[in-house]
Parts: sequence; C-alpha cells; structure tokens
Amino acid sequence: MVEVADGKPVHCIELVTGKGLTGTLLVSEETICASIYSYTDFFYVKGEPIVLRSATNEIVSLHSNITSSPGDRSRLIDPKYTTYCQEILSNLAVVGHDPWTTEDRIRHVSFSVKHCTDLMSHLEKLKALGSNRYPTDDQLRIFSDTAGELTVKAGYAATYGMDFDSPTQFGPVFEIEFNRARDIRDYISSVSDYVSFLSFCLGAPLKPSSIHVDRLSSEEVKSAIEAHTYPGDHRVHYVWPEEEINTRDLWLGGSPSISRNDAELAALRACLVAWMNRAHTWEKSYSLMMTSLSLRNVSSPERLINACRWFEDIPIAQTNDLLSQEEIDQIAGVASRKAEELGHSELSIGRIAGAIRLVRAESVEQRFARLVAMVEAKFGRGVLGDEPVVHLKRAVQLRGKVAHGHFTAKDQSEFRSFSKCTLAMEALCYLLSAYDLPISNDGISRIGMNPIVRDYRNAYS
Repeated sequence: MVEVADGKPVHCIELVTGKGLTGTLLVSEETICASIYSYTDFFYVKGEPIVLRSATNEIVSLHSNITSSPGDRSRLIDPKYTTYCQEILSNLAVVGHDPWTTEDRIRHVSFSVKHCTDLMSHLEKLKALGSNRYPTDDQLRIFSDTAGELTVKAGYAATYGMDFDSPTQFGPVFEIEFNRARDIRDYISSVSDYVSFLSFCLGAPLKPSSIHVDRLSSEEVKSAIEAHTYPGDHRVHYVWPEEEINTRDLWLGGSPSISRNDAELAALRACLVAWMNRAHTWEKSYSLMMTSLSLRNVSSPERLINACRWFEDIPIAQTNDLLSQEEIDQIAGVASRKAEELGHSELSIGRIAGAIRLVRAESVEQRFARLVAMVEAKFGRGVLGDEPVVHLKRAVQLRGKVAHGHFTAKDQSEFRSFSKCTLAMEALCYLLSAYDLPISNDGISRIGMNPIVRDYRNAYS
C-alpha cells in the first residue's frame, strides 16, 4: 500500500467537516495537494490545519494552505449526477499519529542533509562503529553543544546487515533541541541556519530532508520509551525540490571545517556554535549566501545583484568613517569662519558640516582595499588573487548598470569580465563570512580551495 510522501497519490478521508469526505493526497518534492470529493452535497473544507487520515492510518495535518470553493461536474441527462470537488494546495504537511495543531510546540527536531557524509566522518568514531554490531548512544553521537537557547547535535545513523558486524550503510543525522519550544512555522529558521553552515563548509546549496519534529525533548522521549508510552514523532514535508549538485565540487580539501579527527572536530564545533550564535544578526547575509550558492551555475544580472546585496548585508563589511563627528564640527567651524572672511556669510556652519559629511566615509576603493587586506591577513596573501580591488570596484559599477537594465555584454571578453567581477564579490563575501569564525589553522590553509574562492581565482578576466 502506498505510504504518504511516496510521491504517489494515496486515498484519504478528511477529519474537518464531520462528513468524512474522501479523496486523494499527493505529497512530493514538487507539490502537496489534496483533492476532496462529494457525490451528494456541496461542501467547503477550511481551517488551519486541514486534517486528513490516509489509507495507511497516518494523520496528515496540512498547514499554509491555499483553497478555493469546490467546483462541480454535472451529468445533465437522466440519470442526472453532480460531483463536487475541492483542491487544497499546501506548503507544509505534518504526518504522524495525531493532528499537529497551530498550538502544538516543537522541543526537538532531527533531519538529514545529503552530501555531508564525508564532512562528518570522524575516523576513530567510524572505526568504533565498524567493530561493534550494537553501538552505544555515545558511539553514535558526534557532538552536542549549546548555542544560545539551542542545543545543536550531530550523530550517526547506521544500518547493519544480517551477516556483518560492520554497518552496511551509515550517514550523519543532525538535531536541534529547543530550550523554549517553537511552533511549526518558526522552528525551521534554526534548521536553515544549521544547514547554511554545512553549505558554507562545502560551498554548495544544501537542503534538509527526512525532517522529524517532536513535542518532547530528547530526555522526555527516553523516559517515554522506557515507560512504553512513546507514540512516535511527526514527519514534516515541504515543497522543496532538490537541486542537482556537481559532486566534483564537494571536496573536503576546500572546507574550512571538517571532522576527520578530534582537533578538527573541535574546531568545527566551535565554528558551528559561533555561526548559530550570530544567526540573528547575520540572518539576511546567510539567506543571500544560500541564493548565491544556488546560482553558481548561472552567470546573470540576478547573480551579480544578489552578490552585491550579500556584501552590503555582511555586518563586518560596513563602511568606516574617516572623520569623527568632532572632527567634522571642527573642520566646519574653521571653514565657516573663512567663508565669513570672504564675504559668504550665507554659508552657515550647518550647510558646511553637511557638505563635509558627504566625504566623511571611506571611498569604495578604500573600503575594498581595507576588507581585502583584512581577509588576506587571516587567510593568506593572495587568497583572492592579484587584482581583487579592481574586480570588486567593477562589480559595483556594473551593479548600477544592471539594476537599471543598461548592461549587455557586447562580446565574449566583456562577458568574462562580468563573470569575473561577480565571482570576486562572492569570494570576498565568503571570506568575510568566515573571518570571525574560530577556524583551525588547517582550515585556514584549506579555505582558498573552497569552490567559491577557487572559482574566482581561476576565472579568466
């Protein structure tokens, strides 16, 4: 029998109207859609959530719904029939043993992320897994750390065959424990922050999958299991088509954080905690980074504009003032007195001070030169190649033209220059995003080979 989220329609009955209307439910990466039918009377299923029971006795709660009034199809000759149908499109489906309401709160979430097996492969821990058919919780755990009001965790899920003491397959599972419970709409921001860190490490746009949420904390789950009262968690499904990723780029030699040994794992843990702790301040920057990663195989005005927006939203990349307010006031006072001596009394000190403020900030070139020097001091001279400031200034100039629709590459050379400038901006943003993280010395030596930085250096200008 077809299970919910198999990507095929499953028979269901609605639990909202009290009429027990039946229909079909389709849950896949591309769509979450329910079609409900009545062969007798007009109906309207509404509410948040809309709750269904599948033929496999799973309870499906549909949130963030778009519904319309039921349509009908009639047979106009005898015998006359009318069938009513309502389609419900959803962005979120929660599947479990009971309905998930808007009042329910999440204490714990676990999820998988494709392409992260090598990143989370700690050799000693995997060796222990391979020699123990019944690993303990400690052997399966990679780490558990506190980040603000969260506990971020990672561990291994291993599958053992009938005839082998070593796992036939394994992979990392990531978890977040919430000190203060979250609702079904806002918990996902912390999951996105966690996934954005993994994406940052690999330089690829990753997505969470196999998301499971629970009303109970991990300790409460253990107690319920021991008491034989645990009913199970709930699976969460979104309309998130998976992007194809070129696995040739997923090379650990370019990741600033890995978990190969205890020292590297400690640095990865410290970086993740720092990443999660600053997430509120860096929220827009993380989102724009993920957009840039998803546009890596595209050379377009959209990509350049996004890269420039990413730069402007990085907290540590903001423009510095060359003059303090006190210095502006002093200069304005001297200039005002000189203006009076020259007979220009109408030039008030306020107007002069306003003019001076226009030049108080560093120029675009000065700003880029300072930031490039900053990242080179940490990650090594030449990490951004020979002429990064030239390409970064050009990116800002092109961004203005692109935003107003005034740029079209006239030949291949100009197109390469456009691409080089876009890559320069993304590479600087990436290194600035890494700048404050407690990356290990080995990670610092690797970061220049991350795809985002490497692609800029290798691109033709």
